[in-house]
Amino acid sequence: MSGNPYFLRDRDGGRDLSPRGAQRAARGRALVGAGWALRVIGTVVGLLSFFEFKEYIKDAHWGSVGEGLWWLGLMGWAVAFIVGLAAFIVGRLVVVRGKQHTADLVVSCAGLAGTRYVLYLRPFSNDPEMAALNDDIQGGGANLENIFFVSGLTHEEALVRRFRQFGRVVAIGRPGENLPLPGATRAYLPLDDWKGTVSELIAGAHVVLLSAGPGPGTVWECTEALRLLPPDRLVLLAYCDAATYDRFREAVAAEYDRRSRTEPGSPGTGLWPPLPALPGYPAPARPERPRWQVLLNGGRKRLRWDFVLKGLVVFGPRWEARFIRFDPTTLKLPSVWTLHRLVKRELRPVQTQLEALDARN
Repeated sequence: MSGNPYFLRDRDGGRDLSPRGAQRAARGRALVGAGWALRVIGTVVGLLSFFEFKEYIKDAHWGSVGEGLWWLGLMGWAVAFIVGLAAFIVGRLVVVRGKQHTADLVVSCAGLAGTRYVLYLRPFSNDPEMAALNDDIQGGGANLENIFFVSGLTHEEALVRRFRQFGRVVAIGRPGENLPLPGATRAYLPLDDWKGTVSELIAGAHVVLLSAGPGPGTVWECTEALRLLPPDRLVLLAYCDAATYDRFREAVAAEYDRRSRTEPGSPGTGLWPPLPALPGYPAPARPERPRWQVLLNGGRKRLRWDFVLKGLVVFGPRWEARFIRFDPTTLKLPSVWTLHRLVKRELRPVQTQLEALDARN
């Protein structure tokens, strides 16, 4: 892969397109430290007040329930819990803001040449959701106190943690953003001159992670990955619902048909590989539950909860595709820990396949 000395520079004016000038590393470190302090204090205050609240009710006598002092004490523990929860939530947000100030940026495409990196491609419209903090309490936390044990990572940071063992995770930054989002290392390209550099990045990547979406940029990136990559180096991410995924499949087929008739194929052979038959979006394994499971899980609303990352599409040596669905309905009693084990179990064969990949030249 050849380097591009204008990777972060506008070719016309030499203007830095990255938000590097807005970053303040010292401020970022201070925010991260303050955020963690708030998280710890909030957790201690929240858990202590929660259990004291429960004990207060448990030890109450019929005569004391009607007394004003009893109600005052009960309200005191409730207020303490709310204060602890607020401190915990604010602390998580402050940590994220601090990470934006300390995030690394790619200086030059030339610096990536010959290195091992994972390229993360996605629709920019996914960024707000990917920048949100994990909240698995909705699907796996029947007990209120479990909220203090949810991860402090954003969805993108969680994705990067799962794949960073295969190389530095790099993504193209959203044009015009004030600060980079936590997660993948950002690089910034001119709006009118990005396809050539992205093509080079795809060709040189150890692995390409591509989040499915029907937008023209994402669809072009998918067909370019099909043109340039061996099948075992491409992983599609399904952060979308079934309808959006179906539109993505249709758009890829149309763009592939157009490009394969008008543009040269693989640099090695000049031919386009066969278009993979992207699998359909799997339905939940158990859309309906027995009444006892509904009651134990706190109602049907919790049982309709789903992962932000719904699943992955991976490819065999002849581009045969397989959709690996992270399906929470397979669990009778979801919890933070069983949900984590479910994802880890489903990801294990994918990670084994990627671990076997040879280094790129």
